[in-house]
Order: sequence, then C-alpha cells, then structure tokens
Amino acid sequence: MNIGIDLRQLRYFVCLAEELHFGRAAERLGIAQAPLSLQIRAMEDRLGVMLFHRTTRRTRLTAAGDTLLRHARSLLDGMDRAVVQTRAMAGETTGRITVAGVNLAMTHVIPPIVAEFRRKWPAVIVDLAHIGTSGQLRQLERGEINVAFIRPTERPAHAQVETLMREGFVAALPKGHRLTAQAEVSLQDLAQEPLIGYAPIIGASYATFLMNEFRRAGLHLRIVQESTHTTGVAAHVASGLGVAVMPEWITNLRSPYLEFRPVPELPRMIELVVAWPAGESSPVVLDFIETTRRVSRQIAAGLGMDPAPAPL
Repeated sequence: MNIGIDLRQLRYFVCLAEELHFGRAAERLGIAQAPLSLQIRAMEDRLGVMLFHRTTRRTRLTAAGDTLLRHARSLLDGMDRAVVQTRAMAGETTGRITVAGVNLAMTHVIPPIVAEFRRKWPAVIVDLAHIGTSGQLRQLERGEINVAFIRPTERPAHAQVETLMREGFVAALPKGHRLTAQAEVSLQDLAQEPLIGYAPIIGASYATFLMNEFRRAGLHLRIVQESTHTTGVAAHVASGLGVAVMPEWITNLRSPYLEFRPVPELPRMIELVVAWPAGESSPVVLDFIETTRRVSRQIAAGLGMDPAPAPL
C-alpha cells in the first residue's frame, strides 16, 4: 500500500513531535516554519487523521500522532542502520571475532569497548563468551577466541598481553555479620573467621597470594570451602558459610545478602589483562585491541580502579 509519505516527512514529524513547537522544530531542521507546516498538513491529509492538536499557545500530539511517533522512530532508526551497514558491506571489512572475559570484564569492561568498536566496524559480528582465565588461555592458543580478558598469569608464549587496570581487595561478609560494624577489616579480624577461599588454578592465583600475605602477618587461615570463581565464592559467603577476601569489583554486585569492607593491609595488585595471539595481523583484531586501550582508561576511572600507565 502506497500512502505517499516519505522519509523526509517522517523526520519532520518526529522533530515536531519532540519539540512540540513549530518554530523550534523548523530551526532544528534548518527550514522555514511554513514548509514544515505544509508537510505536516500533507501527512495528515494522506493519513486521514490529525497528528497534532494546535492552538495559538500550544502544540501537542493526538493519540494517533503518539502511535505514529513510536513507529516512525523505529522506521528511521532501521533505515539509518541499513544505510550504515550497506556502506560497511561495500567499503569495509566484514567478518566475525570472538572475545572472551572473566567476570569483571564481561559485566563492566567489554560492553563499552564493543559499543565503541562497532561504531567503526558495524559489519563485524562480535561474539562474546564468559570463560575463566585458564580456559581462555587454552582457547586462545587453539585459535578458538581472538581476544581474551584475563587475570594475571605468566606470559604465555602464544600470546601478547597488556595490563589494562588494577584493583585491590575487599572483605566480603554475610549481611549482619559482626565485622560489618567496622569501617574496615584487618587480616587479624579475618583470621578469626571461617574463610571461603579460592581454589588454586592456572591464571590469577589469589589462593597463593592471600596465603602468603596472611603468613607474612604471622596468621593462619581456617578455610572451610574453596571455589574457582568469584561468583561462587560470593554465593558461599551470602549463604553464611564464612567470609572471604575478594577482588574489589565485587562491590558492584548488588546482593541483599552481602556487605563489603576495605582491607587496607592488602595492596592494590589485582590486574585485568588483555591478551591476543602473538603475531596477530588482522586489522579488525588489532583495532579492537587499540579500542580496548583507549576505552579501558575511562572505564577504570569510572570503577575507581587504577588504569595501567599510558605507553611511552
């Protein structure tokens, strides 16, 4: 069915619906007010409905106008995407990359990086996978993923690595625990509690580091449960089984069963690292890494973390 309404008229209509003032809408569109009024009237005549209630003091949408606005925005957004993707298909690289990450990366770091990357590479499909550090290293070596966001590890021979940001540790406590009455928690406080620990795994060995820190302070831990993943540790703490020392990012987890307190004795040494294949030559992957470098500094500041020093 040809209703005789073009994209230009739809853009005029949406602009007027947002401004609800003919003068301001015309100025925003860069046209005189009279042509705008004529185009809106032509649309109403074509549709056989009033789109706006007009008085000398006020312009407002009718129910029909409100309905058209929702559809018009969708149509215009779809057309804009179609134009961008068509141009991309004609003149830019297309393809697919797979990006994997640990918990922090998946929830707080990768999304804004991908959003920025897609502005330049709209025709490239980005697949995302939530995988632990050791699993990412294996898949990166096998060529199953292109970019890995991991915790610190010995530098793998098959990959290039670069530190993005650093964070510290916090004590995770069950809601209402006696230590929640304190503004901060000491290692001595934690040594008196049943502790949920990290199981030693390839990659970020929190278990070894924390054990060494407590030993250095002359303290012994009473570990009652171990987990390989931060969310698993958090779940055990939330159940009331014990307390835990966890990466600081966990404070962004909104749980009615958990509270967090700083542990000033522990250094800010937990790194988030990006890794990609050694000798990588794909312009898509290399540009994703460059986007990661640029955007991650802003992300770190927003999360209260320490960004990695800028390269010299």
